[in-house]
Amino acid sequence: MEQITTPRANMQYPVLIARFFERGYTSPMGVKELLREKALELGFASAGFTSVEPMPVYLDEIASRPEMYSWVNSDYFSTVRGASPGVKHPWARSLMVLVRNYYQRLFPQDLIGLYGRCYLVDERKVRGAEFAKFKALLDFMRRESIRAQFDEEVPARMAAAMAGVSSYGKSCFVYCTDAIKGSSWLESIPLLLDIDLDPDEPSLEVRCPSDCDNRCLEACPTGALYEPLKMNPLRCIAFHSYYGEDITPRELREPMGTWVYGCDLCQEACPRNRPWMSTELPVDQDLESRADDYRLPVLLCMGQEFYQERIWPRFFYMSRSRVDRWQMNAARALGNLGDPSFIPDLERSLSESPYANVRAMSAWSLGRIGGRSTRSLLEKRLGAEGEIVAAEIRSALEET
Repeated sequence: MEQITTPRANMQYPVLIARFFERGYTSPMGVKELLREKALELGFASAGFTSVEPMPVYLDEIASRPEMYSWVNSDYFSTVRGASPGVKHPWARSLMVLVRNYYQRLFPQDLIGLYGRCYLVDERKVRGAEFAKFKALLDFMRRESIRAQFDEEVPARMAAAMAGVSSYGKSCFVYCTDAIKGSSWLESIPLLLDIDLDPDEPSLEVRCPSDCDNRCLEACPTGALYEPLKMNPLRCIAFHSYYGEDITPRELREPMGTWVYGCDLCQEACPRNRPWMSTELPVDQDLESRADDYRLPVLLCMGQEFYQERIWPRFFYMSRSRVDRWQMNAARALGNLGDPSFIPDLERSLSESPYANVRAMSAWSLGRIGGRSTRSLLEKRLGAEGEIVAAEIRSALEET
């Protein structure tokens, strides 16, 4: 979410004071409950409060595995910096943590296994209905002369657990404590406030059922989840789909399967998520109307203009200039599908793509699918390619 702030007025929230006295509140707790009430009224699933003190559990965990987490602590972006919100923002006095349920409607079945569900309904760049709820809450605070600011560096999941609105699972995801049937289909949104509010009871403990048998760890095909509450992001499917190397490492390509942006495997395997997943929900008509834009052959051969206008606004973790990464991910997914009907799409990509990583991955996928026609094309392209693509072609020829 982008940096959004409500300016603080000169007077100390007089309207809010009057309202909570009218409702029978007799202490500053009334302000907190009124803010929580407003958040629920606007459609947030839950809301809690915590302090702006440093988050030692988070900081210790990051410090214990620097080889895995150095990327979260740079001059450009640092959750380590954000884990001490009161130090970074001396004006802040409290954190309000909102919970948004992003699984409110059914997702198109043929997009499951390709995209993480949270990304399919991410409206932050398009200013959709969910953003309007957030904006309405900020407007409410502005009218009450409360300064509120979102900072993406604040560790959202840790803040949510500290505020008591979620508890951790072995998968490192957090699960709602009092809504969404206790599931993890949520976005945590921490807001810095300039008023002193008593913190809610934290819920930092793991609440996985005793008979879950580490299903989330078993469901992770790349070994990113290697122990309960231990994840190596450098092996995570989601991480590699948008932050990884220019071409996905060979040992991860098959385990990554058909995921092109994000991954839900550990959440789908979790018994804590089953009650919500079995809930009868309406179809997401808006997403259904856009689903054709997200088909793998479309992504593989899309142009820059299509990418910037139809894809990037919903999937913005990758730069506007990295259409090649999308195409590479689509090529890998098609290869793992193994459907010969996609051979013409991959052949076109291998012959016409201006990007070496896309041509290389297309060659790998053609080798995965195999067949006489693919072998002929691979042999024809071998002499026309540089070493990176040629190496993939030679490996593919060994498989066909």
